[in-house]
Amino acid sequence: MSYFGNIHFDQIMYTLSQPIEGGSSVQITDYIKGPLLNASFITIWLVVIMGLIIFSENRSKQRNIFLEFKIPIISIFTILGIIITSFLSINMLGYKDVKAYFFDKTKIYEKYYVSPEDTLIQFNGEKRNLIYIFLESMESSYSSKEYGGAESNNLIPNLTNLALKEGVSFSNSSNLGGMISIPGANQTVSSMFAQTSGLPLRTSGSLDVNDYGGEGSEFMPGAYTLGQILEKEGYNQMLYIGSPASFGGRDKYFMQHGDYEIRDYYWIQGQGLIPNGYSVWWGVEDEKLFPFAKQSILELANKNEPFNFTLLTTDTHFEDGYASESTPNLFNDQYSNVIHYSDEQVYNFISWIKEQSFYDNTTIILVGDHPTMDKDFFENIDPNYQRTVYNVILNSPTKVENSINNRIFNATDMFPTTLAALGAKIDGNRLGLGTNLYSSRKTLMEELGKNNYIDEIAKKSDFYNKKIIKGTDYQVEFNNGK
Repeated sequence: MSYFGNIHFDQIMYTLSQPIEGGSSVQITDYIKGPLLNASFITIWLVVIMGLIIFSENRSKQRNIFLEFKIPIISIFTILGIIITSFLSINMLGYKDVKAYFFDKTKIYEKYYVSPEDTLIQFNGEKRNLIYIFLESMESSYSSKEYGGAESNNLIPNLTNLALKEGVSFSNSSNLGGMISIPGANQTVSSMFAQTSGLPLRTSGSLDVNDYGGEGSEFMPGAYTLGQILEKEGYNQMLYIGSPASFGGRDKYFMQHGDYEIRDYYWIQGQGLIPNGYSVWWGVEDEKLFPFAKQSILELANKNEPFNFTLLTTDTHFEDGYASESTPNLFNDQYSNVIHYSDEQVYNFISWIKEQSFYDNTTIILVGDHPTMDKDFFENIDPNYQRTVYNVILNSPTKVENSINNRIFNATDMFPTTLAALGAKIDGNRLGLGTNLYSSRKTLMEELGKNNYIDEIAKKSDFYNKKIIKGTDYQVEFNNGK
């Protein structure tokens, strides 16, 4: 909480349920240098002091009054210490979040969940290719105030132009805006899951460690996702990322839900595209990732079958982002420079795609995964400003029935919206908890109200545990499902 500032309790719980495999060495180093060393230093001194008290005796080897009561005194102070630090921790985490996660229950899934597997989804005519790019920590807020952002300088001029002048960009305002971050879709893996399944990502509330798709388990086996729908329609699918795909169970999710081919940091290294042992930031920086990705897209296109190429950027993650030697120093702030350079690289990549022969039959979706985790970047922002996650859809044949503006929506709505952007017809225009934004149907956030929706999503759900998680945490927590 001290390092990132804007994370929520559900993110912490999911991270605690995961192995450390695939994690960023930068974050591990920062943890060791900060919280771990601080906690170790305090613990050592407490142990020394308590040890001296416990084993001290007067020179005459006779107990005095203090020594007679030293164990009860230490016990009382230990219990008080646990109580006080627990309250302090819960206060920092947010009492409301902790209470909702462990004790409150919601019926939102029983009332509103629409099974994608049981919904009629029709693809008419030639199937369109999909290039889906998750832009790490990309907010519409990075644009300048004149376009609806929060900055004095427009850090994302190219993405702003794509959204406002070329593609379809759904907005919470009448200008450049985007989607609202919600519990269960506020970190990279959870947002990737939500955007492709129509569901927030949750654990059952148990810490009987479950690695979600690891040895002998499945990653949300009850979810029926974009990948599974496209797999059934004959799509070749690939996940391409510069970091280890195993972090957060991303590789297991995409392999188990759509049979994606995984090309990550280790694949890139195995192909000899980078030297053995090469690693910066979280593996391979975006400056190298985009050129590498081009060849993989051409491989998919040359199969003459519909394809879904999914890419994740990384440079704009964490505090200050990753600045390479090529990052222009235009602003008096590293993170601003990194965001601006990412905007340029993404635009150049999109421009390359547009030049390819397959582009006419290809829809491109650019969307952020969550708000930035750079805790002090927006410290001087107007407190009434609503920060949102960026989105734009390019080259879709689908027409918007109502309006792209003043929509209140979140990551789960991208699932049916993506299918609609490919020209698919969805019976009822809702999948999971998500609503097709091309349609005139209200999203659940619009129906229930933003704050009420967020409150409900943060709560426990028996339906979710039984129907979505199934044989993972639920099986452990409820005695093997009995």
